[in-house]
Amino acid sequence: MKSVVKYILLFLFLSSLVFVSLMAGERFIPPTELLSVFFGQPDSLTKNIILNLRLPRIEAAFIAGAALSVSGVVFQSALRNSLADPYILGISGGAALGMVVGVIFLPFAAAPEILAFAGSITSVFFVEMFSRRYGYGSPSLILAGVSMSFVVSSAVMLLFCFARADEVHRALMWLMGDLSIARYSILGRTFAACLFLIAVIFLNHKSCDIISFGKDFSLSTGVSENKVRFLFITASLLTAVSVLLAGVIAFVGLIVPHLFRYVFGANHIRLIPFSAVGGGIFLMLCDAFGRSLVSPYEIPAGVITCFLGGIFFLVYMFVFRRYA
Repeated sequence: MKSVVKYILLFLFLSSLVFVSLMAGERFIPPTELLSVFFGQPDSLTKNIILNLRLPRIEAAFIAGAALSVSGVVFQSALRNSLADPYILGISGGAALGMVVGVIFLPFAAAPEILAFAGSITSVFFVEMFSRRYGYGSPSLILAGVSMSFVVSSAVMLLFCFARADEVHRALMWLMGDLSIARYSILGRTFAACLFLIAVIFLNHKSCDIISFGKDFSLSTGVSENKVRFLFITASLLTAVSVLLAGVIAFVGLIVPHLFRYVFGANHIRLIPFSAVGGGIFLMLCDAFGRSLVSPYEIPAGVITCFLGGIFFLVYMFVFRRYA
């Protein structure tokens, strides 16, 4: 009974955060005015702000945050490394390079998104190639991902040397995780893809439990290297879809799984769904904070998560260094 009450209170708390996020922004919308949008006769300007500007970016933030968090859970289990994260492994960096190539060199509108997805998949291929050589549990795999991130970042900076100012600005905003570009037209497809991939990972929650104990234990209990590879690729595709939706957003897949593992334990049947919801709420609040902090200017959500990720690393190293 206590567990049921705890989950109900958690649901109510998270629901209230959604309303807080809808109210926050350059123009603060009081609760009564917000409720009138859904249940009354709203002001036309308020209705436009809520339904056409804030609601799509909140939905995009929730979907992308959930995808990044669940992929972080899988990476930390599959690689048996508590610091594994889509950003650190270079998967997000590959998407960044593809997007910048599309903005600068290809004229049609869908090119950046297509190449961003292709860049993510290419990064997955290289990380997978390293994993076959060094094994999923090897620290060398993390170092390979970090090295690839540096190379990709340098390539992006090089391309900026040949781009026009407007192209650089557009690419930089996307690279910083700017959710103001969110539109309903892409939300349906990305939501369906993320939901499907998260469901696939959840159905394999027992395998995630087993592989987190190490390679020898997982092999002795029937979880093969191919199953680990399947989960790794599924999580990588989840990252690619989130990058396609919201740009490059760092550290969500690192911070949220750690916090929810501490609160709800390491059992993946709970950790996966709670990380999905928690990651969505976390990124949604980062976006709300970014658009409210220095009004009328907006700080991209990716900038906020980078600040929090840096602080998290310091706390992790100095307070929880026994796990490092």
